[in-house]
Amino acid sequence: MLRYCIKHTLSYNSPVLRESFNNLKVNKVKYISIWSSALQRPFATKVENEEKLERIYYGPLTPQIRAVKVFSLCSSLAGLVAQPILIKEASTIGSTSLLVAVCSVVGFFTFITPILLHVITKKYVTEIEYDDATSTYKASTVNFFLVRKEIDFKPEDVEVPDVPGMFTTMNAKGKPLFIEARHFTDPMHYAKIMGYDKPMDFKMGDIDDSNNKNK
Repeated sequence: MLRYCIKHTLSYNSPVLRESFNNLKVNKVKYISIWSSALQRPFATKVENEEKLERIYYGPLTPQIRAVKVFSLCSSLAGLVAQPILIKEASTIGSTSLLVAVCSVVGFFTFITPILLHVITKKYVTEIEYDDATSTYKASTVNFFLVRKEIDFKPEDVEVPDVPGMFTTMNAKGKPLFIEARHFTDPMHYAKIMGYDKPMDFKMGDIDDSNNKNK
């Protein structure tokens, strides 16, 4: 009798064992669906955000700027490593002028060159993306350590200086940026950013002030 009960319970066709397998299968499918939905949700959101942005501008000098800055940072790192060795070797010679010359040359290529490159290239816009839903532009630049920096702005946030500075085309939220008109995919975006689509003011000074002066 006991053998019959065990055999009947553990057989695949038994109702108890079949129900246990079905519950395990349902729970497994439920857990897999929960985890897949949890993983797909942020990925889908990221893809949707990327699809909303349209690249309308790309700076042609972006690869060259990255390559030069990488070379400059590598040479600076090599200069920092080699500087103690060079100073030690120069001090053994006993010449003060040679020691000053070595320190000047190594210090120039180690510290001054990366700073100069950063001052020149920090305003260069590598690319601009446009969000049609919010009419917002996103300009990207490269910082000292080759990390991408982004600034979101709208056409009303742009100020075009009367006398442009060095490597400066416009100021977006107070930050100077350099862009070129011919590298936009649509020239209308350049005109919109620079304010060329607005009506021009041909008034030459204030009329009331000129009348008061005549009186």
